[in-house]
Amino acid sequence: MRVGMLEVTRLVSALVVAATVAACNNGDDSGTQPTTQTYTLAVANGPVTAAPGGTATQTVNITRSGGFTGAVALTASGLPTGVTAAFDPQSATGNSSTLTLTVAANATAGNATVTVKGTASGQADKTTTFQLTVSAAAAGDFTLEMNPAAVTVIQGLSATSTINIARTGGFAGPVSLTASGLPNGVTASFDPTDATGATSTLTLTASATAAIGATTVTITGTSQGQTDQTTTLALTVNIPGSFSLTVDPKTLTIQPGTNGTATVTITRTGGFTGAVTLSATGLPNGVTATFDPPAPTTDQSTVTLTASAAAAIGSASVVIHGNGTGLGEHATTITLTVSPAASGSVNTRSSTGRSSTGSSP
Repeated sequence: MRVGMLEVTRLVSALVVAATVAACNNGDDSGTQPTTQTYTLAVANGPVTAAPGGTATQTVNITRSGGFTGAVALTASGLPTGVTAAFDPQSATGNSSTLTLTVAANATAGNATVTVKGTASGQADKTTTFQLTVSAAAAGDFTLEMNPAAVTVIQGLSATSTINIARTGGFAGPVSLTASGLPNGVTASFDPTDATGATSTLTLTASATAAIGATTVTITGTSQGQTDQTTTLALTVNIPGSFSLTVDPKTLTIQPGTNGTATVTITRTGGFTGAVTLSATGLPNGVTATFDPPAPTTDQSTVTLTASAAAAIGSASVVIHGNGTGLGEHATTITLTVSPAASGSVNTRSSTGRSSTGSSP
């Protein structure tokens, strides 16, 4: 009887163990295995084409699995000469990064396989590739033109002219500018010297002892892979400017209570274009002078001489003065006569202030 009970106990224990094992093995046991954290790289845009002097972009997708959230540092290799790569972001914590390829104007044309590599802590490096084509440089060209094409510079001063750069055929490279044929004492500067746009400003500076006269200055533009281009500028170097004055008419007669006008002409030399401030001295008592304009930058001004009713009778030499900034003073003379009125009482006051009263015949 004891033997029978012992066997039953052993059988029940065996059945319990079997049932437990069966229960543990029933269903999917994959959840009992640790999940591997990892990522993969892939490009989104396929082959990429870029032109010299331009840029192109490629999107790098980062597919994460197993709960991987680490930063992936990205680099690029296999780039042609003259092509550089930049990632945004370079160390990606998200699911993508933008690769910008910058192609120099002289980059090597042709096809290349670019490899993008991802590096992350605790992970094996991952890579993906794409094809990059750098197209041949356009058979462009450029020409130069001066505006204005003729310039006058005064000793001790500067003058400017604009260099227009006309580009054709897709040419976008920098143009290096130089000047030759400059007179002694004249220097040239360009802004910018290496022009990537459509213009550059040429400044010509003449020393106080620069050679006087006219000459032709040659401007040369040089760019890699292009034929040198030239244009010319007619340059005249003058002495510091000056001016002289004349008046027309040179004699003027007015009566008390009236006025008269004359034209003051300003003759400019040496490139002087500044204002000339005009004034008058030697006016008889009771006579005033006004100028229109009083400080002309043009070549003429009108002087009006006005006699009051009590103006002194007689003739006087009125001196017209012109003062040009930095150029001193020049003058001319007009003979002014204040004549008695045709009838009635007149004032015979002289320019010295003495007077007498009488009646005209």
